[in-house]
Amino acid sequence: MNQSKKILIALTITGIFTACKKDTDPIIVVPTSAGAQIQFSGIAAAEAGSAAGNSVYLDLSADKQTPVLRSGWDLGFYCGDDFRVILNNTTSAGAKVLTKNDLAAVTAADTIGLTLTTSQTNPLPEQLAYFDNVAGDLTKTVVPAVSATDADNKVIILNRGTGGGIAARPWVKLRVLRNAAGGYTLQYAGIQETTFKTLLIPKDANWHFKFISFENGIVDAQPEKEKWDIVWSYSLFETNFGAGQVPYNFSDLISVNYLSGVTVSTKIYADANTASAAFTAFNRDSVIRANFVADRWSIGSSWRSTQPATGARQDRFYIIKDPRGNYYKLKCLDMGVNDGGTRGKPQFRYSLIN
Repeated sequence: MNQSKKILIALTITGIFTACKKDTDPIIVVPTSAGAQIQFSGIAAAEAGSAAGNSVYLDLSADKQTPVLRSGWDLGFYCGDDFRVILNNTTSAGAKVLTKNDLAAVTAADTIGLTLTTSQTNPLPEQLAYFDNVAGDLTKTVVPAVSATDADNKVIILNRGTGGGIAARPWVKLRVLRNAAGGYTLQYAGIQETTFKTLLIPKDANWHFKFISFENGIVDAQPEKEKWDIVWSYSLFETNFGAGQVPYNFSDLISVNYLSGVTVSTKIYADANTASAAFTAFNRDSVIRANFVADRWSIGSSWRSTQPATGARQDRFYIIKDPRGNYYKLKCLDMGVNDGGTRGKPQFRYSLIN
């Protein structure tokens, strides 16, 4: 057999196997979940449930929860068109922007008089300036939009936060620049250090933010932007004790993926039995009459009560529209001593509305 025939036969055989492979390779389509009952894994170690160490993200359509250690990240870098940096509100991290743009020129003297925190017993309105806007408005972050002009990007002093039992860690001075690759350059050091470390953070369109830890570099602290709907966590929030809005730390808060367009309708009834019957009966026709709210805290703390004892509010449930256009009804089954649940490990039930 001559060489050309050998080559022709080899090519033919390869083509047959390739064709067969194309015919037999399955296309994997993950079905949309019809619903489930789930217990959140909020407890990270042996901490009290009221100071649960994890934030827990939930993707309703995938029946997937993602626990993330609250202390496992420090800053989030926005992957959208703007250049924005967020603080970790789940540790109550606070910051202040200085007028200096040289890290080496910032010393312990620049921290005199600063607390960059709030008090649970005496929170003050002026302390709100230390924290990012709790509604999630990215134009109102403590760190200003990162300028394309390096000299305009000032040094920031960061208290990494001790909210919810997080152990105190050394403060950090940092500076954020844009880089030539279209992402961020983070420069950071201890307050009294004269040299700094540098970390490059790329943007990634699959995520709302890329997160960093000062100990571990770039870390995963949130699922991809279309792969979660709600997150349950301890977090800084705000409230009013009569003298105006003040920063305040809350347990058991639920926020929604508002940057991906998740919206919520709250359904409240006269009592638990009426709410239970309404939850069962709620269908696609009912969705048409529901009023949906585009608000990060459209659930917030309204789903549970701490007085006279901790427990889920059984007179209500929530309708959630996810980023894919699915509608789910969700209610809490138990979360504390008043309903036989475990604080830090709340149980929820949700169902796809067909």
